[in-house]
Amino acid sequence: MNKLKTSCVALVLVGTMVIPAAFVFAQTNQSASDLISQLQSQIQALQVKIQELKAAQTAAKTALGEVKDTLKLIRQLRQGMSGDDVKLLQAVLAADGTVYPEGFITGYFGRLTADAVKRFQKKHGLGQAGNVGPKTLEKLNKNLDEHPLGEEDDDDDEDEDNNNDNKGKRPCAIVPPGHLIAPGWLRKHDGERPIVPPCQKLPPGIEKKLPPSATTTPDMTAPSITSVSATGITLAGVTITWTTNESAKSKVYYGVASPLNLASAASVSDATLVTAHSSALSGLSASTTYYFVVESQDASGNIATSSEHSFVTLPVPPDTTAPVISSVTSSGIGSTIATVGWTTNESATSKVYYGTVTPLVLGSASSISDASLVTSHSLNLIGLSASTTYYYVAESKDAANNTALSSEQSFVTLP
Repeated sequence: MNKLKTSCVALVLVGTMVIPAAFVFAQTNQSASDLISQLQSQIQALQVKIQELKAAQTAAKTALGEVKDTLKLIRQLRQGMSGDDVKLLQAVLAADGTVYPEGFITGYFGRLTADAVKRFQKKHGLGQAGNVGPKTLEKLNKNLDEHPLGEEDDDDDEDEDNNNDNKGKRPCAIVPPGHLIAPGWLRKHDGERPIVPPCQKLPPGIEKKLPPSATTTPDMTAPSITSVSATGITLAGVTITWTTNESAKSKVYYGVASPLNLASAASVSDATLVTAHSSALSGLSASTTYYFVVESQDASGNIATSSEHSFVTLPVPPDTTAPVISSVTSSGIGSTIATVGWTTNESATSKVYYGTVTPLVLGSASSISDASLVTSHSLNLIGLSASTTYYYVAESKDAANNTALSSEQSFVTLP
């Protein structure tokens, strides 16, 4: 009988749950076969219970996203779309704080998500379109295969489309805890640990070995614009400068009407993120008042616009330079006629002084003229005497009345 009791206790332990000892010893008056039969029935019931517990555990893991391959992006996504797959996309992007620092899991594909997709595409050598096409989809799903997702309560009222419809559950990427302290991982990534998302509860042993993590707050503040000025003003250009308190893009709207309509105004821009801004405007009109507004956009898309400013371009200076006369010739010479021609470097009038005395006295010499402003000049002299030497001087005046005279030339009429 003692041997039988020992066997019964061993069977009880196999079932992973302790059967009260009183049950065993209460059966000492029963036959061995009856006792073994009852114990086998009890063990079978316990095994069924164990299987039920295992099934419940598997279901719980699946609900928490701890079972891989149950979550997958199956359609291409673009700005303006919404749905649970957009939440899944945002969760994958938010796992990397350098890609999606805002971390909004809203289910709406807005501008912040598009910017995050572009940063993801740049990081992985993909075309930076901001939409989730086939190649980006493949890379995102590979990330999902490598890193499981969990769920967290979504009671945050901040969402990208401001419609407060993001309540309930949302997916959240999970970082393998060992990566946070593994020397191999840290060497491979230059000592940079992966970012732990808020939905992940780290094991106490891992958490104690990590320094406190800084809380990332989305940048919702526009840059501050100061020291706006117009410098280096010329007849047709100017340089607009200003400063911002954070790195931001540069843009200048300008025009001749006030108040300036930014939607229709001319503009110049530079996407470089700087704090000292300088934009050159060219092709302006002289002696004209121009109005301008500067704009700066930071890396988070926050835009600041200055008040309206103005400047006046320089006037055209007075013209004090006479035309330059060249290529003076006489042609078409006959007994009583001749043609005198020349060119100037700017538009000017035409006049020829001529006579038979040298040096020619312009005040008393004969002359012929044309007030048209041209650069190619030609005047016909008529009523000349045959077989006579004539001396002549060409004259041109520009629009500012600056006068140029050629040197004295001569020709001889035919007999």
